[in-house]
Amino acid sequence: MPGYKDFAAIAAPMPGFPEVVLLVDDIRDHAVHYEAALTRHGFVVRVATTGEDALRLAREALPDCAVIDLRLPDMSGWDLCREIRKPQPGEPPAIIMLTPEVSKMCAENSAKAGCNAWLAHPMHADDLAYTVRQVLNAETDAPASLDEALLGSKRCPGCESDSVRATLRIGAVQYYYCNACSYCWRAEMVKA
Repeated sequence: MPGYKDFAAIAAPMPGFPEVVLLVDDIRDHAVHYEAALTRHGFVVRVATTGEDALRLAREALPDCAVIDLRLPDMSGWDLCREIRKPQPGEPPAIIMLTPEVSKMCAENSAKAGCNAWLAHPMHADDLAYTVRQVLNAETDAPASLDEALLGSKRCPGCESDSVRATLRIGAVQYYYCNACSYCWRAEMVKA
């Protein structure tokens, strides 16, 4: 993963046609920060706070990418993902699922629903823009394996459990919590 210094070049929009991102998150504070970062990195952002609103917006104009919070007030993110990916004219959008934790179960559910990527949420807003750019530039529809798909820490260094949850993020420092043994640790992104 590149350092923050290299981030601008990776997340730069394609000249000539801004890509449209459908952001579906009912938590206003998260949505505001994610929308600002995506816009700053050249994406056109359409925001929905419910699954029903997201489906309406997707039917009006299919986005290039949908970023969906797993926990919505009217339906699950998995159900919304399946609905958006149903056969329709044109290619279905890439889908990034925002999950509450980094775990094999979330990875498996995301893969079954047809997601291209999944991230622990909340996260640093620029990391979301980086991930959207990475998914839109990818040559394949999905990661080659569940291990390749999980970003960040995958196993607890204390008990080796894969039931890990990303918690607080402060700048380049991400804190993690193990659901199995309650061990907490931090990881720091190395700047290039």
